Amino acid sequence: MKKLIIQADKLIDGRGGAPEEGMALVMEGDVISGVVPAAQWGDSVDSYCVLRFPGATLLPGLIDAHTHTNMAGRGRSGEEAIADGDDLMLLRSARNAGIALRSGVTTMCDNGAWHNTGLSLKRGIEEGEVSGPTLLACGRPVTVTGGHLWFMGGEADGVDGVRTVTRQLIKEGADFIKVIATGGSTLTSYPYRPAFGVDELKSIVAEAHNQGRFVGAHCRSNQGMRNVLESGLDAIYHAFFVDEGGEASYDAEIVERIVQQGVWVNPTMHIGRSGIWALEAKRDGEGLTSEEEARLSAGYEHRKTRVEQVGRMVDAGVRLIAGSDCGWGSYPFGHLAYELECMVQGGLTPMQAILSATSQAAEALGMGDRVGELTAGKRADLLVVEGDPSEEILDLTKVQAVFKGGERVGA
Repeated sequence: MKKLIIQADKLIDGRGGAPEEGMALVMEGDVISGVVPAAQWGDSVDSYCVLRFPGATLLPGLIDAHTHTNMAGRGRSGEEAIADGDDLMLLRSARNAGIALRSGVTTMCDNGAWHNTGLSLKRGIEEGEVSGPTLLACGRPVTVTGGHLWFMGGEADGVDGVRTVTRQLIKEGADFIKVIATGGSTLTSYPYRPAFGVDELKSIVAEAHNQGRFVGAHCRSNQGMRNVLESGLDAIYHAFFVDEGGEASYDAEIVERIVQQGVWVNPTMHIGRSGIWALEAKRDGEGLTSEEEARLSAGYEHRKTRVEQVGRMVDAGVRLIAGSDCGWGSYPFGHLAYELECMVQGGLTPMQAILSATSQAAEALGMGDRVGELTAGKRADLLVVEGDPSEEILDLTKVQAVFKGGERVGA
């Protein structure tokens, strides 16, 4: 059994306290056996190997609760990716998983993949064929006929139809169920209108909860969120406050229900900024068309509104979890820290943002007994970064070492 002692200048245990100094993490095999004062070891550590990281911070491995491993994050739409086929999709997913792991993400969710590719990636990681974070996969998102992400293969309609698809996904090994509660960027969908009715959503929730699976909803409108809350889902992805015409319309009553029901929210803030960055780069290079100029202007306005809305959710006590939505749009893998930076801009402290990607994400995903904290008995998923991310969140990009299950896998 591998025995390690890891020392860094500071240690963030993921439980909410300030970083501790002068501490050492003791690891035996794939499990943390304790966090103790480094001084107690003296000069004798018997059979342990000691790794020291001066000027660095040790913290739990990060959790990304929202990714799309099939996608490259190079600005292509879902429709443009259809022609790639499942074989290429799976190869790309394997590459993306390795990038995520080396960046410090030791657990992540795949929130929608073509056909069985997400579940195949999960099995490949588990069997050691592919290097990647511990993966929770939803398989195919459940969507109405022609709804957002229909091309991934999860179309279903009516109470009986969605129940059947949910049961099939669970049979195939889905760790959670993702429901497309409103339209999205898919051309045949309606971004700001509800997709499923409340009865259909309740059918999905009842079936998933009966089998111990949580349910998260892609949701981009106020009425969509009302339906989701009425149905008893566990998490909302995006949570855009807009009316059916697409106009910003923050709704305090919806937020109050989110808080009362304990629903988790993944605000996906950087995905919009990544599109802005891509347009700015094109503007500064070859220049923009008039249509692209309009998109950039709209992007700036949306971002301003988004930061304000998230800030109001934070003030109201909404529980946020970190999820990048990477792979989609212009957001490549390996940059969860950008999402955390946006959450800080939206009102979280850097430490709160770290918790949203460690212990709080673990709790939301039902993994709090295994990961998310540096405490005895938890899996030895660890990240070492230069600096102190509780002061400067982008220090998370300065990776010095990554451990998954006690094995060093990065830097």
